[in-house]
Amino acid sequence: MSKFLCSIFFLFVAAFSLHAEEILVSTSSELKTAAAKAKPGDVILLKDQVWANVQLVISGKGTKTQPIWVKPEKGNSVKITGKSNLKIGGEYIYIKGFHFNNGYSPKEHLITFRVDNNNLANHCRITQFAVENFSQLERFAADSWVALWGKNNRVDHNTFTNKLNAGPVIIAELNDERSQQNYHSIDSNYFNGRQRFGSNGGETIRIGVSRYSLTSSRTQIVHNYFERCSGEVEIVSIKSGENNISFNTFFECEGSLVLRHGAKNVVQGNLFLGNNKPFTGGVRVINPGHKVIDNVFKDLKGTAFRSPLALMNGVPNSLINRYYQVVDVEITNNTFINCQTLLFGAGKDAERTLSPQKVLFSKNLLVSPTVPIYADENNDRGVVVASNALGSNGNAPSGFAFQKPGSVTINGMVFPYLDGFGAPLKKMGFVQKNDVGATWYKQEIKTTNANQKTVRVAAKESKKLPQMIATLTDGDVLELTDTGFYELEDEIIVDKSIIIRAAAGLTAKPVLVNSSTKTLAAFITIENGASVKVKGIAFKGAFGSSGDVRCGIRSTEKPMNKTYKAFIDGCEFYDFNESTFAGFKGSKSTLADSLVITNSLFRNISGSGINLAEEKDDKGIYGSEYTIIKNCVFSQILGSAINVYRGGNDESTLGPFVTIENCTINEVDNREQGAAVKLLGVQYARVINTNFVNSGKGGRSLDFREFRWDDILVNNCNFYQSGKIDSFYGKLIGPNIFKLQPNQKLLVKSPNGKTIGANLLSN
Repeated sequence: MSKFLCSIFFLFVAAFSLHAEEILVSTSSELKTAAAKAKPGDVILLKDQVWANVQLVISGKGTKTQPIWVKPEKGNSVKITGKSNLKIGGEYIYIKGFHFNNGYSPKEHLITFRVDNNNLANHCRITQFAVENFSQLERFAADSWVALWGKNNRVDHNTFTNKLNAGPVIIAELNDERSQQNYHSIDSNYFNGRQRFGSNGGETIRIGVSRYSLTSSRTQIVHNYFERCSGEVEIVSIKSGENNISFNTFFECEGSLVLRHGAKNVVQGNLFLGNNKPFTGGVRVINPGHKVIDNVFKDLKGTAFRSPLALMNGVPNSLINRYYQVVDVEITNNTFINCQTLLFGAGKDAERTLSPQKVLFSKNLLVSPTVPIYADENNDRGVVVASNALGSNGNAPSGFAFQKPGSVTINGMVFPYLDGFGAPLKKMGFVQKNDVGATWYKQEIKTTNANQKTVRVAAKESKKLPQMIATLTDGDVLELTDTGFYELEDEIIVDKSIIIRAAAGLTAKPVLVNSSTKTLAAFITIENGASVKVKGIAFKGAFGSSGDVRCGIRSTEKPMNKTYKAFIDGCEFYDFNESTFAGFKGSKSTLADSLVITNSLFRNISGSGINLAEEKDDKGIYGSEYTIIKNCVFSQILGSAINVYRGGNDESTLGPFVTIENCTINEVDNREQGAAVKLLGVQYARVINTNFVNSGKGGRSLDFREFRWDDILVNNCNFYQSGKIDSFYGKLIGPNIFKLQPNQKLLVKSPNGKTIGANLLSN
């Protein structure tokens, strides 16, 4: 009887296979038609060519046992470039081997699991995809690389590399019941990097939105590898209920897995590896009913919202987009190794007053923790800390007992292990990079310029400078060989990584001037993703009867999605004669990874010395991640010497970071209610060993608008006939602030022996 049934089965399969077809298509219209006509089991092959500027629509109906496959004609992948995207609709459509590279979606999202609102995808799948260099050209133009609608869809074994513009890499939408309780699976993917975005909107995965956060999604995020995904504080943002985020690896990610909205989510068996990198976080918990179990947190150095474990305070009568109270949460059998202090009651302030309640923190193993092991901002016993193990000698607080653990080796890494406490490592394995992503994909490694050259330019050739710059390649040097004026008729555009410097041994600086009648936006404009080092050059904004120059160096006003870098040393900026002009300006919607200015002089400027205040939307956006200004002099400036602005109260970002050290601020912004230095909304600031002389007399020497968690210090500074230090909380002043009287001399040395002020005599 069994032989008879087997024969019938094979006859059925053979008969069915006679009707299945392979269909070769070479255009987007052919693909759309073929998918619509395809029968269950058919295979559609994309011609082996570069598919450029195509909007692909694949909608059809396969079955569970006989899906419709869409594959490359040859090999493992087909390349898709330019203004392209993909929409999927219908049922049981499986798509394999698409390589999106060097382009962006012309509208909406890149890969969308619906054709339109009437045709969602269900039981569909994308696998063995790779997406790289496919970001919008303007970083605040928002989209996602994968947008999930419908139910039971799968995104697996794909590689996603460094999305640059606003919007998560993957989102799951829950805007009606057809996409709720969806059981999507996001598994076995490799998320390879996401640079700091400098604003909210840099998540890697987001499930739901606050509007539908009381709805269950039941999405599975499992067995993925996240490497250096550092767009913002939320690496994975859960904004819905009953999701499962398990058995993933997070490697050197400057952020956390955040249960932002929704209830009854499970976080289990994940590995968080910080490698002692700053800002690396673990899990942040908001809302009720969650379980955080069996996870390993190792070498995490984040604090506050990026703590290895952060339980948030809630908001009374919270709006749906704010913070519901943490209640009925289980945090058990987790292992914390060499991590920063755990934080219970994170974000406590005048609004967030509801402490976590009915939280059980038990059976966890902590080895080599930072002291204190945890900080409870509320101390009201809402978090029950009981029956935990402290795996290293030290004073064990209540709820912990010292127990010496053994060890277990997993994937070549040694972890402490204690039966009954911490993660059950002997039963677990961790996802490694080689386990996930598109198996065929190899990331292209850029080689350095082995033939770096130095191009020397005399003053008589100065009008050719913009053209000469255009011929350089990464790593090349442009050297100015003469003193005196270098007359330009156009701005210099830098779109690569180069050095512009004065030749060694010159008795004075080469001076860039505008010799044309037109106004120039800048002498040097830095384009998207470029890096420039400028050394020993003067920038003169007004020259004879020629047109003005608005600033010495600026970032471009054209769309930018990559960060840029600027290093300025031994330079001089002067005679910029309008209130909107500046020595250096970061344009709106651009972000410097690093702006480093050393040993330089800014003088006789009617605007600002350094202007990083073009963002005015009060959404937590800023113009430079790291701003470092050392041994510089700012003198006779009508506006602020340094103006850095980050408006609003968004908490998703780290920066900006500002260091002002060994500088002299002289005769700067003495207007009524002016400010010699403005650092509004800066989250990290050090103003040290600096002179303020006859500056900010009509208002402020230093102006801050900090939040209570910002890290700000002003210390070892002279203030001579200068305005006040203005801050919101007044907790930023160090022990050595010297307010000098008219008959007192500026202190040359601080009590710690450090020089105060700038010394440009050697430059």
